[in-house]
Amino acid sequence: MGEAGFGVSFPDFPGCVSIGDTVDDAVRHGSEALAFHVEGPLEDGEAIPSPNSIHAIKADLDLTDWRREADLVLIPLLRDSGPSQR
Repeated sequence: MGEAGFGVSFPDFPGCVSIGDTVDDAVRHGSEALAFHVEGPLEDGEAIPSPNSIHAIKADLDLTDWRREADLVLIPLLRDSGPSQR
């Protein structure tokens, strides 16, 4: 795989990042990275904070550099709930 063209990071979860050759790949990998990032705290019984709204992220002066030349996308936290019951 060549150099990735798109990156994903989460201001609510510093250190949680992913990349992809396309926007769709980056979002899909971002969803996987987010699920993996919260797996440990959830297993330890810790609460996962509610995400900030896009409005709050846009208004946060501490995120000015983070937002520069960025497109904001909502990526849902998808968790594996185990085998399905039939």
